[in-house]
Amino acid sequence: MANKVGRIIVGILIVIAAFVIIYLVLPGQYKNPLTAFIQEKTNDNYSKLVDPLKAAQVPKNKDFTFGSVFEENTEHSAWTIEELSVDDKGNGTYYVYADGYNITMELESEENDDSMKTHTNAHVRCTFLVDKDGSTIKINNKEIQEGKPVTPQTIEIDQDTYSSTVKSNDYFQKALDCLCGK
Repeated sequence: MANKVGRIIVGILIVIAAFVIIYLVLPGQYKNPLTAFIQEKTNDNYSKLVDPLKAAQVPKNKDFTFGSVFEENTEHSAWTIEELSVDDKGNGTYYVYADGYNITMELESEENDDSMKTHTNAHVRCTFLVDKDGSTIKINNKEIQEGKPVTPQTIEIDQDTYSSTVKSNDYFQKALDCLCGK
């Protein structure tokens, strides 16, 4: 009898190990939506952090929210969170990532005004640095308000990263415009 129980336990451990290994080697376009699904079901703060960002306007694009842009203009969209400094009540600092895949984006090249920098079947990630205190959600010390624009900290398109703090070029805003289909 003990031998059967031991075999069952070993079998369960092997199946769990196989799932973990498969999850670890999945490409991001499949892994991120799976991670988002798991976080949505297991993390009490997930919807408190993600829902206001999905409803927030894209800067200088009044007709678009981040949720609609990622759902309509990308494939395999996923919203995931990472706890940076969080207390046992869920208050603290988080990264919220909005990922989308298989989008084509054309940006004017920095090197040459006459050429375009094209990203085909690109992975786009907007990173938001969010502070949560009770039911208050803030970005850059400003409370998120529905229908108001929210600026991500960075936008990554494949290997290129554009920061909201770099004012020497307008790639950051152009990337947001391209994400909206403009």
